[in-house]
Amino acid sequence: MLVSKKWRQLISSPEFIQIHLKRSNQRTDGTRILVADPITITDCDNSPAAALPFSGKRFYYPAMKPPSPGKIIAYPSEFSGRCPVILGSCDGLICLYDEGNRKFAVFNPSTRKYDLGLADKFRWLCLSTYASWFGRHPCTGEYVLVIGSQLQGSHVDIRVYALKTHKSRNSRSIINQKKHGRSYRYSDPVGSLLHGALHWAVCTLPFDRNQLLFESEHLIVAYDFRKNEIVEIPPPGEFRFTLGVMDECLFVIFSNADKVFELWSMREYGVKESWTKYANIKGFVSVRLLVPLGFCSNGDELIVDADKKKVEKYSFIKKKSTLLKNHRCDQEFKSISYVDSLVPPEIIYE
Repeated sequence: MLVSKKWRQLISSPEFIQIHLKRSNQRTDGTRILVADPITITDCDNSPAAALPFSGKRFYYPAMKPPSPGKIIAYPSEFSGRCPVILGSCDGLICLYDEGNRKFAVFNPSTRKYDLGLADKFRWLCLSTYASWFGRHPCTGEYVLVIGSQLQGSHVDIRVYALKTHKSRNSRSIINQKKHGRSYRYSDPVGSLLHGALHWAVCTLPFDRNQLLFESEHLIVAYDFRKNEIVEIPPPGEFRFTLGVMDECLFVIFSNADKVFELWSMREYGVKESWTKYANIKGFVSVRLLVPLGFCSNGDELIVDADKKKVEKYSFIKKKSTLLKNHRCDQEFKSISYVDSLVPPEIIYE
């Protein structure tokens, strides 16, 4: 009993937690994928895993390697029972939003612990056009939640919430959406952080749905934390795309006119002419959109979400993919990457 208490004190110490987190981030196979759908939440863990249904307010995810029958974990009892919205992940923590009860939870899938909060600040959130991000503020290091949405059909509003105080900061977009006639639809609502700015792949839409003469445009929208402003970055082509970060560079994935997916990297940030083709991604003929979830095996493999129907791991060397999770329901799922950690959810208040 004494030994057990000492071990508990050791692994619960802030020093041990940070060392464990650092090593998880350094692992070449450390990317884990959480898949949420109306039936299950599954931890793919880079290896094929079978999901089991649940009844009531529960979700399932397999244990760590090797694959096992897994464990059933209860939702927060205050949740409505709907499939939660994933707003982002950081340090092994996942931020979930329950639209039904207007509550959010910061959840650690590795320790199965969560911290629940009232999302009273998110009542204006429009889930059809929202953008989000959860992580450490690049200027202060504190945990923040970023939510962006179109308000009253006039402009896009981005707000940064300091979770330790749960108060909204004065962090509105400086773009006058009504003046520019801009409205965004996000290919993937969860942003990617690079150089102190969040980035989303978007398609511009008219504010007035009855507007006939409007030509949509595919862009990268970036929110700069330091300057508190939004800028638009041109992609390499006029195709619908998704984006991510690789080797401190933005990259995009899009399907070309021949229905072949291409991965392009922006070698010099913000410079359109620096876009460089990295590779083709083959074998996804009937897929419309590939959302990158993370790299593994020293960058030789890429995990992707294909049309929110299945998760696959693509090998650039073998030029083929391996199925990790296949969705068998009619509804779409949401997936996100995270790392194994011992970070307690209540750390967001420190």
